[in-house]
Amino acid sequence: MNLSWSDASRAVIERYRTLGAELAAARAGTPEGFDYAGWKRLTDSGLWKLVIPQAYGGQGEDWWAFTAALEGLATSIRTPELLLSVIAQAGMVRALMLYGSEEQKDRYLAAILNGAISATGIAEPGTGTDVRSIATQITAEGDGYRLVGSKYNIAHAPIADFTLVVTKVAGAEKQNIALVLIDKDTPGLRRGEPDSKLGNRNLPTGALFFDNVPVPASQVLGQVGKGLQQLINIISLGRAYYGLVAVNLPAPFIGEALDYAANRQSFKSAIDTHQYVQKRLVDLTIGMERNRWMVYAALHQLLTRDPQALLSCSIAKLGASQDFIDSALSLLKLYGSLGYHEGPVSQLVKDALGFAAVGGTEEMHQKNIFNQILRLHGTHA
Repeated sequence: MNLSWSDASRAVIERYRTLGAELAAARAGTPEGFDYAGWKRLTDSGLWKLVIPQAYGGQGEDWWAFTAALEGLATSIRTPELLLSVIAQAGMVRALMLYGSEEQKDRYLAAILNGAISATGIAEPGTGTDVRSIATQITAEGDGYRLVGSKYNIAHAPIADFTLVVTKVAGAEKQNIALVLIDKDTPGLRRGEPDSKLGNRNLPTGALFFDNVPVPASQVLGQVGKGLQQLINIISLGRAYYGLVAVNLPAPFIGEALDYAANRQSFKSAIDTHQYVQKRLVDLTIGMERNRWMVYAALHQLLTRDPQALLSCSIAKLGASQDFIDSALSLLKLYGSLGYHEGPVSQLVKDALGFAAVGGTEEMHQKNIFNQILRLHGTHA
């Protein structure tokens, strides 16, 4: 494992750090809603080309080049919504590259390079992300299938051009999960109203309903019945990337907090001379750095197919998310009553709280980590 970025990767980080700052400035003061202009700028910047193979219109670099771009964006963009959109789409790219047919890769990777927006529907109201318990299912019909059910809390559901749906296979007892691709204009597909959330309000989320949606066999991703293992390999990348974003989002706020603490007077001295203020910023930095290296390790293990990757990706997501929430609250406390006013710091708190659930709840990751411990020690979960 290389423990430092190459010069080329550092250049990617800096390029996307600059772009992130520009996107933040352009977005300031605009109405709530998905940042279509920002999405177009990301697409036009070649973000997706970094990881999509040359055979499908990309540059064919690797996931580390993409990771460098995401890290650069996260250090300067100040709010997570567009980053969460990028993570959602990165999962789709990985899904297509790992399991897509040539027809699927030709069609959907080209769409992504042209600005299309994708979604992945996993959770259901009664089961959350417990895939083994979902009710949505496909039933064989002729040369294809019919899809019935619903999904909720899906990033991009109100605006997605196509969606990867996790479904059970009717009549199958074991190996009974499949992944199917559904286009936005497919008959029987209905979108719910956009969710109203505490934070991350520029990330549109919502429900999808499937009323006997026709699914040609050509729209099945990978193998019918193998969907659960495929899904785990897909979403593990997102878990690591949620950690990466959580690690880097506080960066500009720390610089501003240092300036504030150097100029804010209390008891005849700047508050940055007070040990309790110093401790807040030290603890915040320690959390960021320890999680940063956990994220890098998890990504390395995932991309090299290390057996410990699933454990590490959950640890990276859980640890970084918890510290992100703690860091946002600590920054708010540092500013006192000013932090509690409507503004960037209080908004950071509201956005950070979403990381307790995005990509799986804390409880779900705790359970997954325990199950992975059992697996690695040779005990069945």
